[in-house]
Amino acid sequence: MKTTRLLPWILFLSGILTYSIGLWRACPLLSGKGYFLGALMTGMFVTYAYQRAVNLNQNDERFASVCQMVALITAGLLLVGVWNAPLAPFEIGLYPAAYFVCLAGQVLLLRPGPNEQKGES
Repeated sequence: MKTTRLLPWILFLSGILTYSIGLWRACPLLSGKGYFLGALMTGMFVTYAYQRAVNLNQNDERFASVCQMVALITAGLLLVGVWNAPLAPFEIGLYPAAYFVCLAGQVLLLRPGPNEQKGES
Protein backbone atom coordinates (compact mmCIF):
# COMPACT_ATOMS: atom_id res chain seq x y z
CA MET A 1 0.00 0.00 0.00
CA LYS A 2 3.02 2.30 0.07
CA THR A 3 2.66 2.99 -3.66
CA THR A 4 -0.72 4.61 -3.05
CA ARG A 5 1.02 7.33 -1.00
CA LEU A 6 4.06 7.49 -3.28
CA LEU A 7 2.17 8.49 -6.44
CA PRO A 8 0.73 11.74 -5.01
CA TRP A 9 4.18 12.73 -3.75
CA ILE A 10 5.69 12.06 -7.18
CA LEU A 11 2.95 14.12 -8.86
CA PHE A 12 3.27 16.96 -6.37
CA LEU A 13 7.06 17.17 -6.40
CA SER A 14 7.48 16.70 -10.16
CA GLY A 15 4.84 19.35 -10.84
CA ILE A 16 6.28 21.88 -8.44
CA LEU A 17 9.87 21.30 -9.59
CA THR A 18 9.01 21.50 -13.29
CA TYR A 19 6.96 24.63 -12.75
CA SER A 20 9.40 26.39 -10.42
CA ILE A 21 12.71 25.54 -12.07
CA GLY A 22 11.41 25.99 -15.60
CA LEU A 23 9.79 29.36 -15.02
CA TRP A 24 12.71 30.55 -12.89
CA ARG A 25 15.03 29.97 -15.83
CA ALA A 26 12.57 31.25 -18.44
CA CYS A 27 11.66 34.59 -16.84
CA PRO A 28 14.41 37.19 -17.10
CA LEU A 29 12.90 39.64 -14.59
CA LEU A 30 12.45 39.10 -10.88
CA SER A 31 8.92 40.48 -11.12
CA GLY A 32 7.98 37.70 -13.55
CA LYS A 33 9.42 35.09 -11.21
CA GLY A 34 7.42 36.54 -8.33
CA TYR A 35 4.26 36.62 -10.44
CA PHE A 36 4.46 32.91 -11.24
CA LEU A 37 5.47 31.99 -7.69
CA GLY A 38 2.47 33.96 -6.41
CA ALA A 39 0.16 32.12 -8.80
CA LEU A 40 1.51 28.78 -7.59
CA MET A 41 1.22 29.69 -3.91
CA THR A 42 -2.30 31.06 -4.30
CA GLY A 43 -3.44 27.94 -6.14
CA MET A 44 -1.86 25.67 -3.54
CA PHE A 45 -3.39 27.66 -0.66
CA VAL A 46 -6.89 27.57 -2.12
CA THR A 47 -6.58 23.84 -2.77
CA TYR A 48 -5.32 23.22 0.75
CA ALA A 49 -8.02 25.35 2.41
CA TYR A 50 -10.83 23.71 0.47
CA GLN A 51 -9.54 20.17 0.95
CA ARG A 52 -9.01 20.74 4.68
CA ALA A 53 -12.55 22.05 5.06
CA VAL A 54 -13.89 19.02 3.22
CA ASN A 55 -11.85 16.65 5.39
CA LEU A 56 -13.13 18.29 8.59
CA ASN A 57 -16.74 18.51 7.33
CA GLN A 58 -16.68 22.27 7.85
CA ASN A 59 -17.26 23.52 4.33
CA ASP A 60 -20.39 25.27 3.24
CA GLU A 61 -21.67 26.41 -0.14
CA ARG A 62 -20.35 29.97 0.20
CA PHE A 63 -16.84 28.80 1.12
CA ALA A 64 -16.80 26.36 -1.79
CA SER A 65 -17.91 29.14 -4.17
CA VAL A 66 -15.17 31.48 -2.95
CA CYS A 67 -12.55 28.75 -3.33
CA GLN A 68 -13.72 27.97 -6.85
CA MET A 69 -13.72 31.65 -7.80
CA VAL A 70 -10.19 32.21 -6.46
CA ALA A 71 -8.95 29.03 -8.16
CA LEU A 72 -10.40 30.12 -11.51
CA ILE A 73 -8.96 33.63 -11.19
CA THR A 74 -5.55 32.20 -10.30
CA ALA A 75 -5.62 29.77 -13.23
CA GLY A 76 -6.64 32.62 -15.53
CA LEU A 77 -3.81 34.82 -14.28
CA LEU A 78 -1.39 31.95 -14.78
CA LEU A 79 -2.55 31.42 -18.35
CA VAL A 80 -2.32 35.14 -19.15
CA GLY A 81 1.16 35.29 -17.64
CA VAL A 82 2.38 32.25 -19.55
CA TRP A 83 0.87 33.55 -22.78
CA ASN A 84 2.64 36.91 -22.43
CA ALA A 85 5.99 35.56 -21.16
CA PRO A 86 8.89 35.06 -23.57
CA LEU A 87 8.54 31.28 -23.71
CA ALA A 88 9.04 28.64 -26.38
CA PRO A 89 5.81 27.13 -27.73
CA PHE A 90 6.21 23.84 -25.87
CA GLU A 91 6.79 25.74 -22.59
CA ILE A 92 3.46 27.53 -23.00
CA GLY A 93 1.76 24.17 -22.54
CA LEU A 94 4.31 22.60 -20.19
CA TYR A 95 4.13 25.07 -17.30
CA PRO A 96 0.34 25.19 -16.93
CA ALA A 97 0.32 21.39 -17.11
CA ALA A 98 2.97 21.23 -14.37
CA TYR A 99 0.86 23.65 -12.30
CA PHE A 100 -2.22 21.44 -12.53
CA VAL A 101 -0.18 18.26 -11.89
CA CYS A 102 1.16 19.91 -8.73
CA LEU A 103 -2.35 20.79 -7.57
CA ALA A 104 -3.65 17.30 -8.40
CA GLY A 105 -0.84 15.76 -6.36
CA GLN A 106 -1.66 18.07 -3.48
CA VAL A 107 -5.34 17.10 -3.58
CA LEU A 108 -4.40 13.41 -3.57
CA LEU A 109 -2.01 13.97 -0.65
CA LEU A 110 -4.68 15.72 1.40
CA ARG A 111 -7.31 13.04 0.89
CA PRO A 112 -7.82 10.85 3.91
CA GLY A 113 -6.52 7.34 3.51
CA PRO A 114 -8.71 4.25 3.71
CA ASN A 115 -7.81 3.72 7.39
CA GLU A 116 -8.34 7.35 8.41
CA GLN A 117 -11.72 8.67 9.47
CA LYS A 118 -13.11 11.97 8.29
CA GLY A 119 -13.03 14.75 10.84
CA GLU A 120 -9.78 13.75 12.54
CA SER A 121 -6.69 15.94 12.36
